[in-house]
Amino acid sequence: MITLTLQLPEPVAAEFFAAADELNRRFTGASPKIEAKSLMAFALARHECADLCAQFDLALRLVRGPDEPPFNPVLTQSFGRDDRPVPMPPAREEAA
Repeated sequence: MITLTLQLPEPVAAEFFAAADELNRRFTGASPKIEAKSLMAFALARHECADLCAQFDLALRLVRGPDEPPFNPVLTQSFGRDDRPVPMPPAREEAA
């Protein structure tokens, strides 16, 4: 096992803390209580190399544009995935 120390922007960390609070409200019998750092570890642990590369390739292309080469030439490989576009998550609506 590898132990990482990460600095997260406060809004990102707040989402994990809010999710932990919500899950603890839903599952009142959870023992031990669900912690934000456990959710962060779970979110990181569920990815494989191809998924991570596809996600970062998409993010970098969104920043630089589709005609620009990626920052890292390794990201031009398909990593065993087909050439389907990565679906965009739905836009998050802000509460009024």
